[in-house]
Amino acid sequence: MSMSKSYSIGSVNLIIECFDDRLAQKVNNSINDYFYLTSKFDSTPDSHNIALNFKDNDSSINIPEKAEGLSASSSLRVLKDGDFCYLISGDSVIRLDLGNSSGVGLIDAGFWKSPLKSRQDFLMLSLLWLVRPHGLYALHANGLAKDEVGLLIVGNSGSGKSTTALSLIRQGWKYLSDDVLLIREKPHGVEAVAFQKGFSFDPKLVNSFPELNHYLEKASFNGNKRFLDIESIYADRFQSSCFPKVLLFPEIVSQDGSELIHIDRAEAFILLAESSGGIMVDKEMVGKQMGILKRLVYQTRSYKLLAGRDLHEEPEKISEIIRVT
Repeated sequence: MSMSKSYSIGSVNLIIECFDDRLAQKVNNSINDYFYLTSKFDSTPDSHNIALNFKDNDSSINIPEKAEGLSASSSLRVLKDGDFCYLISGDSVIRLDLGNSSGVGLIDAGFWKSPLKSRQDFLMLSLLWLVRPHGLYALHANGLAKDEVGLLIVGNSGSGKSTTALSLIRQGWKYLSDDVLLIREKPHGVEAVAFQKGFSFDPKLVNSFPELNHYLEKASFNGNKRFLDIESIYADRFQSSCFPKVLLFPEIVSQDGSELIHIDRAEAFILLAESSGGIMVDKEMVGKQMGILKRLVYQTRSYKLLAGRDLHEEPEKISEIIRVT
């Protein structure tokens, strides 16, 4: 018997259908563990629907030989053929029909034993490909907000995003997402929307944030980092969206003192593009996505944060450093 459940991501409704109750429980538990989605169905005129249908891997999906490889890692391959996109993780495959905003996933039993990061990336990319045509775009950033000031800390892994964000959350800021959030255009500007749930951190951070130590043993592995639900540490700090007013691009440097450097819109735009998912692999969407990034740059003030040894030793100093923004 097919099992169905509905979620909402911004103004996009997600319908999950599974072949049986056992598979439905695994898929929906993963969706709830990995992403900030609501169970409220959006019926407003500007809403859109996407659908994913999951089955056990007892049938097959034919991948055309002409399908073009877009990206590949040790755990995930992405191929594209016209309006169809194929995500392959081990013996599990998801075929996305981008023209119809739908997908079919064949999930092998071994998938549920794979590393958390592999499972999360597989499901996350499926959702990101489907929501893009409906105006939701991924950005490698941590989103925070305080006193109606939205702050995006933008950069790839190893840039110091998580350390900076964690220090601000500890000092009263609210958080949207760690590492991946969504941006969309609204009448009043570009809005950042919470997406990826959980917080990935280097175990060494417990030296500066001892409150993490209590949760270290319970945390799951996410690659070389640990993954935990930050709500368990900092309760009532979650915020589902914000309108960013400041962009912060951190970079870890070897100098003693940290520096905050104002950058112009052109440089900020380039840095945003480098941290935006799908810019180079989906040519049909480039124009729209670039337009949203440009509008985001124009509604914000942008800074580079050169994070020196002082922030490594006393991460709480970040509040004093960014106060001038």
